[in-house]
Amino acid sequence: MKDNTKLLTIITYAILLGAVSVLLNDMREFDFNQFEKFQNWAKTADKSEHWFTSKNAIEWSYYAISAAIFFWRGYLIYGFSYFLSILKEVENGNYFSDKNIKYFKRIGSIFINYTISILVLRFLLTAIDGSTFKFIRELKGEFTFLIPAGLAFYILAKIFEKGKAVEEENDLTI
Repeated sequence: MKDNTKLLTIITYAILLGAVSVLLNDMREFDFNQFEKFQNWAKTADKSEHWFTSKNAIEWSYYAISAAIFFWRGYLIYGFSYFLSILKEVENGNYFSDKNIKYFKRIGSIFINYTISILVLRFLLTAIDGSTFKFIRELKGEFTFLIPAGLAFYILAKIFEKGKAVEEENDLTI
């Protein structure tokens, strides 16, 4: 079992490293100079003009939403890092430990929170762009996978809770 756990740990590290590199590349390609443009606009803006309807406000909201998407993607990667903790517990022979139950619940919570937050943020981006088809396409992609996966991790947590209770009961019988 230890060989399988070590292999799964290596695979998990490779996936995490790949996900972090993709996130960092996306951040590198993002136009962070937009914040500087916003600051320059704020200095020279006409104070009588409504801010919410201005072009710069729309650009700023796009910038803020994109930054929030980067944050949530990092949060999802953080959720994947819990797999390493679960594998460490399994390697130590603690299959039905309280830590594993807690980690499965956290992974499920992170997956569901990520999906709902990204759904809202992408809806806002679509509202800014004015494209409805783009939103539906985004909805089909990762959202059909992560919510069921999050619910599956909640179910795994319940199964592990039951397994822990059975294991404790078996330890008490002679």
